[in-house]
Amino acid sequence: MIKNEKLKWINVLIWLASAGSLILLMILGSKILVEDDLGLFIEFLVITIVTFIFLYLISGKKTFSYMNNQTGYTVKMLFPTLIFSIFFGILGILNLFIDEYTIIPNWPVTLLLTAANMLMVGFYEEGCFRACACDALLPLLKKTKHPFLLTAIISGLLFGYLHVVWVDFSNVQQTLQFVLKITNLLISGGTYMILYWKTRNLFGLAIVHGLNDFIPDCINHIVQFKTVDDSTSYTTGDVGTTYIYLFQLAVEVICLIYVYVKVGKTIDYKKTLEEW
Repeated sequence: MIKNEKLKWINVLIWLASAGSLILLMILGSKILVEDDLGLFIEFLVITIVTFIFLYLISGKKTFSYMNNQTGYTVKMLFPTLIFSIFFGILGILNLFIDEYTIIPNWPVTLLLTAANMLMVGFYEEGCFRACACDALLPLLKKTKHPFLLTAIISGLLFGYLHVVWVDFSNVQQTLQFVLKITNLLISGGTYMILYWKTRNLFGLAIVHGLNDFIPDCINHIVQFKTVDDSTSYTTGDVGTTYIYLFQLAVEVICLIYVYVKVGKTIDYKKTLEEW
């Protein structure tokens, strides 16, 4: 952990290295490991460990001492962010009455591994884009007029951009979906940031983040539908995906406003920055 104030910018480089290693390890994992649930478990476990190593390099033991602070409160305040995921989880269940399907062999094991994988995604993404980002950027930006807002924007934009792998900018719908995807993740990242500023709790953030990734797709780890599901593609070019992103944007904005009113307004930002 760097204590010299003049060298705080190095922590930003370490944070960017953590984000880069996240992508690099995903690429290597896809080439080295079989992309089944067990292969993903190994891949995500390695990424989680590496992310926490980077977090330790930036923060030392300080952030880890807050990791489970006010977990119940954090989950409770972030619960509205699950609305979008629950909606699509219900649609997945209703699909049982519409599409043909077969039960996946050993589905309880598959479902359990998927739940574990999504929890680790929650840990390494929140560890990188909330904990590492805040611990690296806030000390560096403390003399600016809006250090918290700048931290949320910088981290949120990177968080959003790294979720969009490929875009055909000649396609209007894909370009619009690209913008909406980044905007949605910028806003949802801001919502999570507020809770992190309030509690420094990483465990609660990871739980809700993991649930948001797990709930919409959980039925697909129990049954195999006859119709191919392309929901994992972020920019399909299909106008239906654009409508989904617009619906998600409305939900994310409402959640951000709710969390800001309930939590953000209760934060003593000056004191928090001094103690960070």
